[in-house]
Amino acid sequence: MLHREPVLVTLVKLVDRIPVSGVPPPGKRGRPKVYADRLIVKALIIMVIRRLYTAYSLLAFLDQDTDLTRDLRAELTDDQGRFPSRRTWEQRLQALPESLPGVIGSLGRHLVGLLHPWAQAGRAAAVDSPALRAKGRVWHKKHRDAGIVPHSTIDTQAQWSKSGYHGWWYGWKIASGLCGCVGLDPVGSRIDPGQYRR
Repeated sequence: MLHREPVLVTLVKLVDRIPVSGVPPPGKRGRPKVYADRLIVKALIIMVIRRLYTAYSLLAFLDQDTDLTRDLRAELTDDQGRFPSRRTWEQRLQALPESLPGVIGSLGRHLVGLLHPWAQAGRAAAVDSPALRAKGRVWHKKHRDAGIVPHSTIDTQAQWSKSGYHGWWYGWKIASGLCGCVGLDPVGSRIDPGQYRR
């Protein structure tokens, strides 16, 4: 009987095929990174698919003794056999939004180069609404309901929203549309207050 690899393991392994720029980013102060960004992106894929919202829940899932979790732990272990600690997961996952757009962009450009989707004058459109946190302090529900603005830096037009990736946040959503013809051309953009919908 042939052993079929779980789809989640296959998705995680595909991260190794994402091309990255040959130019390293400028160094920052503090301790250098021990674990590659790819390893953290792999963990993020697991968290999104399995609906795990914290580093603690990720590690609790990986501590289960199953074929799936053994395969996934192997993918999250570096070449020297090291597995990040809980604190490392927390810090790196928190910092991931800084580098994730670059990784997604690299993957998108790589796929366009491989697939040539516009070769036959095709058309495509994409719409997204990323989170944009409001500057200043947040306006808590109890103060909003009472009509009290306790601090001058509060953006009273913003709203609370919740997502699986960001959790609860106070701010705006940037609704943007792209049309792909010869390239990716913006066709529209709108900023809306963040709004939580079940």
